[in-house]
Amino acid sequence: MVSGQRYKMKKILFITLIFILTFPLFSLDLTLSGGIGDLAFDSGRTEALTAIPDGQFKPTFFPLILTKLRGEYGNFSYNIGFERDPIMRNMLFANVKADFEYFFLEAGPILGLFNSSELLVSPGASIGLGFSIPGIIFAEASGLSTLGILMETTGNYFQRSGDLSAGFWVPYVVCSFNVNVRDYTVREQANLLIEDTSTRYFFRADVYTKNIPYTIRLDLGFQDLSRSYTSQKIDGVNIVRETQTDEFKSIFVGLEGSYTVNPELTIFLGGEMPVYSWGVRPMKDPPKSSFLFRAWTGFTWTLPAGKN
Repeated sequence: MVSGQRYKMKKILFITLIFILTFPLFSLDLTLSGGIGDLAFDSGRTEALTAIPDGQFKPTFFPLILTKLRGEYGNFSYNIGFERDPIMRNMLFANVKADFEYFFLEAGPILGLFNSSELLVSPGASIGLGFSIPGIIFAEASGLSTLGILMETTGNYFQRSGDLSAGFWVPYVVCSFNVNVRDYTVREQANLLIEDTSTRYFFRADVYTKNIPYTIRLDLGFQDLSRSYTSQKIDGVNIVRETQTDEFKSIFVGLEGSYTVNPELTIFLGGEMPVYSWGVRPMKDPPKSSFLFRAWTGFTWTLPAGKN
């Protein structure tokens, strides 16, 4: 049954890609972004820091990668791309979006890629919807999840995320309140389930000025980063489930600036860092000399073919 579900998801992805490749284009944009950060748990650990005397959070470097191609025609658009981050790992996505006067609907397949040597491809789906009164208020919700994965099998994993956003316009600023949850769970060993979770609550302000090629995005929020280890043991005649969790919390600020070089090219540069952070005891805080951050840069290029 599981193999049948995977076959269906691959078939859906194939049909979506065929649709995208034959989609009539009014515009076509390519975005490439890359970066690095160190606010993450060591993905290679199989034991909680809280289980070790004097266990201390240690920053772990990770890459940030995003490649996305977006096209549109009238009220319809699509995007297809690849993303890698420290929580969700590798993911390929493709979505088709329909925009109406006051709301939109978006859906498509996803694929987890090469996140486990035992499960090279993990299929799933995403969906999003939103409502807006242009220039006044808006609200959006989206989510994705891999599907049909049996977590009892060593090496299997699932990915899921959810986003909520509500905001309003004021002169030259778009303000929004946002919630983002990302989760990656893997059966690392027959008796060990590991779960990485990131929960973020933040305020965002997108600042722009008419006829000026610069824009600025400011984020201010709270992040709860956790990594849990679940195993089972026999206690008398009972099987007891035991979970140990490492948790690191932070209040962060982020800033991104973009510059439109010409109608075909926009470049951007951004960064984020905690202004205050702490480990949930008994896990200890990182060394005082640690510098926690994430930084990225990239560009969006309107392809010549998209002008036809």
